[in-house]
Amino acid sequence: MRELRKWALWVAFAAILLAVLACVGAGILISPPPLGDRISSLQSNPGGAPDGVSIEDLADLSPADFGESAQDPPGLSIPYLALPLGLLLIVLALMVLPLLIGARPVPLIGGIVSVLGGLVAVIAGIIMAIIAFVLLITMVSLFLAAPFGTLAYLAIFGFFDIWASAALLGVLMFLQLAAIVFLLVAQQSMLGNKRLVFFLLLCVLLTFVVMILHSIVPIILVSITDALGAIIIALVGAIWGLLMLIGGIIALVKQLQLGRQGGGPLREREEGQPATPTTGG
Repeated sequence: MRELRKWALWVAFAAILLAVLACVGAGILISPPPLGDRISSLQSNPGGAPDGVSIEDLADLSPADFGESAQDPPGLSIPYLALPLGLLLIVLALMVLPLLIGARPVPLIGGIVSVLGGLVAVIAGIIMAIIAFVLLITMVSLFLAAPFGTLAYLAIFGFFDIWASAALLGVLMFLQLAAIVFLLVAQQSMLGNKRLVFFLLLCVLLTFVVMILHSIVPIILVSITDALGAIIIALVGAIWGLLMLIGGIIALVKQLQLGRQGGGPLREREEGQPATPTTGG
């Protein structure tokens, strides 16, 4: 790592870590108004209701018509961004690891981390995709089942805090772009790492896709496009995790083979060839 500015690499790592934490805490930062306020808003603005729903139907709505599940309708895309950003964080962690423990053990540790992280990402991505798909089907079915299904959809999913979501997405985009800038400051040759560049641009692209999906439809339909974005993010995360898992297995096999031959990272170190961290996938 010649001419490596360590502080810039640490700042890039911290930026992605903050982005992951922001995604995990999105449910706290973004919350819809209480169910009673949502229903009152619908009743005060009947013109915003879709076709098939009458003013009389809206007037009869009350919070007692819905269960506790209607109190907090989920927004999935932003929390789901924690999956690809978490995988990117693993890649960056393996880059800063030699600064803490030296280069010799990094290939073995990188292989283990890649296997474990990739396996968790594959399982989590599949489960997350199924949850988002079921929710998407439920919302579409309710919305099309006028008038009572549509009323239920409007009360439960028809409100989405697009302004808070837009602000949080802007913060996430800023942190990711800041990470890219500081990686270049750390070492301009980072652009030569095609995998790293691809993963960075992939996370930026997924964030941008969520921004688009939150802005191209009326507010009552944002929950549907949000679930669609969540499916895309979960599938991308699962595929990325699979690639990382395969890369980690290959790295571990190589380390075992070198160990049997009496080589490995130690021999590379002795020969003046620093061991390269394994990012997997």
